[in-house]
Amino acid sequence: MITKGTGFPVIVIPGIQGRWEWMAPTIDALQAGHRVISASLQEIRPRFEADDSLLSWMREFDKVIDTSCEKKVSLIGVSYGGLIAACYAARRPDRVTSLIMVSTPSPKWVPRPGDEFCLRHPILALPYFGVRALSRLLPEIYQARHTWPRRARVLLDHAGRGIRAPFSPAYAAQWIREWQAYDISEDCQQITAPTLLITGDERLDQVVPVERTREYLQLIPGATHTVLPGTGHIGLVTKPERFAEIAGQFIYAANTAERRAPQTEIRARHAS
Repeated sequence: MITKGTGFPVIVIPGIQGRWEWMAPTIDALQAGHRVISASLQEIRPRFEADDSLLSWMREFDKVIDTSCEKKVSLIGVSYGGLIAACYAARRPDRVTSLIMVSTPSPKWVPRPGDEFCLRHPILALPYFGVRALSRLLPEIYQARHTWPRRARVLLDHAGRGIRAPFSPAYAAQWIREWQAYDISEDCQQITAPTLLITGDERLDQVVPVERTREYLQLIPGATHTVLPGTGHIGLVTKPERFAEIAGQFIYAANTAERRAPQTEIRARHAS
């Protein structure tokens, strides 16, 4: 587990690759005004058990928050991590001050033919997965910078983080199977924390269609949505400062409102 910065506590939950290192630029940008906590999913739950499900993450993130010595945190769930964050916010409302879901897939996601192949043969499918991921991300990286040297730098930096912190196809396949076995739709309806959905542009996110993430507007009471312009699925990495600004403003507003609420209740009781 890593901890950086000071301020309102924020836990950042990685996507299906499971590695916090892939989001290092985002974590660095967020730490300017927050105490940012993250960990690789492989470290949080290093073994598979027969009864593992998406809900198994609840007890593991209880441990993360306890270890960080925080009582309540804001959650930022990235892609697959948004599913975990939503479940946790629904089942631990007393521990979550705000929820941000970044390009999170719909609870009703159905694997496509290529996805089925990756799930059945995760190791064998690794070259196919890599080529497909690159083809999906190149248009976004092209849009993220205005010169070829800068585009090359973004691509090389992102690839370097992936090489230094490789993801496990077997873990990813297991986590997707757990997700498929449990529909979080009813959990979403129980979320009381202020919730923000952040996506990229519809034409640039070729990993999780924006309209699938927007389905949470109907599932989570009071949820709102904003677009990180000029980005796709990895906007929090290609434009980390702008992402941190959007997320930080939302987290600050949610925490400030929560701290004011008890004082408002006290004044109301005295007035009555």
